[in-house]
Amino acid sequence: MWLYLSLLSAIFSGFSTIVMKKCSKDNFSLRLSLLGLLIGNVAYVIIGIIATNVIVDFDIVNLIKILPLSIIQTIGYVCAILSVKYASVSTVSPIRKGNTVVTLILGILILKDTFTDMQLVVSVILVALTILLAKSERGKSTQNENKGIFYAYGFVLFNGIAGFLNKIYIGKFGNPLIVTFYYGLAIIIGVILYCLLTKKWEYIDIKKINHKGLFLFHSVLDLGANLSSRFSLVNGQVSTVSVITSSSIVITILASRFILKEKISLKKYLMILGIFVCMLILALTK
Repeated sequence: MWLYLSLLSAIFSGFSTIVMKKCSKDNFSLRLSLLGLLIGNVAYVIIGIIATNVIVDFDIVNLIKILPLSIIQTIGYVCAILSVKYASVSTVSPIRKGNTVVTLILGILILKDTFTDMQLVVSVILVALTILLAKSERGKSTQNENKGIFYAYGFVLFNGIAGFLNKIYIGKFGNPLIVTFYYGLAIIIGVILYCLLTKKWEYIDIKKINHKGLFLFHSVLDLGANLSSRFSLVNGQVSTVSVITSSSIVITILASRFILKEKISLKKYLMILGIFVCMLILALTK
């Protein structure tokens, strides 16, 4: 089951990047970030209340314990939005899949995740392809493009660490929905405190968002990707799950060609084929 959830997370994640690119063009990045965080995490809290006994067993200590994950994943989320705002999806999406490297290394070194020789070789090839894919068409970069690339690497670092921490917390709390409840509650408090201190309540006013339908659609896709990924971590190794979810790059790159009309070279298509083959091998050997 964890394998199917990982693949489902990849599908949601692949399309969410495209939707955010279309949505970010005519919107203020900070408003997108804060409102996106608020909507997604309110959903996490509601789901946690409905599906678990977390309210009955509520412990403020758990809320404090979850803060490292909340802060690190929030920074990664903001970096993700800024990366697609300033640069093309076909450029930054492959870079962002480098978060797999961070999660993979942490999983093997700290959690002692096990790999067969074939799985390890295929995983290394897959990660290498996702990174090289970003370099194949970059050419001369504009200042905005470079800014987007910078934020993409920020996403790599913070989201990679967050993926590892999710596995730690799920192992500790047992139920992913309990993790997302405390995580969501911490983020909501953080967003409200920010608006309170800066007196920028208009940043969480959805009426000021352009393309509201696309924005809400992105929130749904992002929620689905994160929940699927977290549930896949119940039984799946964090290093393996992170490698499989990185296949979302195939969906994102192809969708950027047909939906955003971004040009893709034959070299990129061949790399995408290589990624697909690696994913197929990993799926068949699990």
